[in-house]
Amino acid sequence: MTRAVRAGMDFVSALDRGSLGGLARLCAPGATWWVDTGPDRRGGDPDLAPTGSGRFPLHGVLRMDDKLALMRDLGPTAFPTGCRQIPRRIVAGDDWCVIEVEGYGVHASGLEYANRYGFVFDVDPSGAVVSVREYLDTIHAQQVVGGGEPVPRSSLDAPAARPDRYPGPDEPAARPAPDPGDAPPAVTTALAMWPALAGGDLDAFGALFTEDATWWTDTGRNRDLGRPHRRGDIDANGPFHGTVTITAKLAAMRARLATGGYRSAAVTVTPHRWIADDTLVAVEASGDATLADGSRYQNRYLWVVDVRADGIAGVREYCDTLHIADLMGYHAEVGR
Repeated sequence: MTRAVRAGMDFVSALDRGSLGGLARLCAPGATWWVDTGPDRRGGDPDLAPTGSGRFPLHGVLRMDDKLALMRDLGPTAFPTGCRQIPRRIVAGDDWCVIEVEGYGVHASGLEYANRYGFVFDVDPSGAVVSVREYLDTIHAQQVVGGGEPVPRSSLDAPAARPDRYPGPDEPAARPAPDPGDAPPAVTTALAMWPALAGGDLDAFGALFTEDATWWTDTGRNRDLGRPHRRGDIDANGPFHGTVTITAKLAAMRARLATGGYRSAAVTVTPHRWIADDTLVAVEASGDATLADGSRYQNRYLWVVDVRADGIAGVREYCDTLHIADLMGYHAEVGR
């Protein structure tokens, strides 16, 4: 077990127990916690909004001390019986790792909270956590924890902040992304998706996948549909579809391109960093596109890609679902 995995698993365990003191003891001074910000793209960019958005739960980057203080104030009343956090899969690196987690609790409002997360943990050489990045279904988080309050829209007028860095005061600059030429074959295959997508070449994109491959994206307010091991429905719920076949995913992507959904060719994805662990590749990235109405799509992603000898067998896509709903004409509750 690497020091990053040990710290990450200890962090999830403390979060599951509701031990805020335990979380604090696992973190280095100046550690931060980031969650994306829905329609407010600037608020989620650590360069443009170094103190976050000022909104909870979609707060952007927040100092760990401030995050834990918020949890201390809100936690006992928000989730009177606690909120479980169950780890499901790990992609391990030495100084950072990805842990996929399923959470469940009953909010004080009576609404069930059942989110799915991709947690990214960075640790220092001593094993202390220096940053947590939490990719989750922002529609569901805002509906339950944020009370469904509207989030104002903003757009980036500068390049999106790179997530591949220690965002604490002692590490302000982005670390260089690894050279794709040095990547293992599984990473090369995973990264090959994005040039094909940017050019609108869905034949080349689809050729990277196995015939029985699947693609998962979370499902907003329809929580049952997004259970990773059940069948989703791309026709009924558009981009918030749960687990669907790559054949269905490609058909939906072709339809969007054919109907002029983008003014640009498609979404340009910029991978910022990646790790590979056996067949799993975790990639943090940002995406950019100009939609048909001229609005800017600027999402931030964590992909967990299962690469086998004969191609990509599965993709789990964690992204800002509320941003998608806001820009692409989908109602956050039931789809279109």
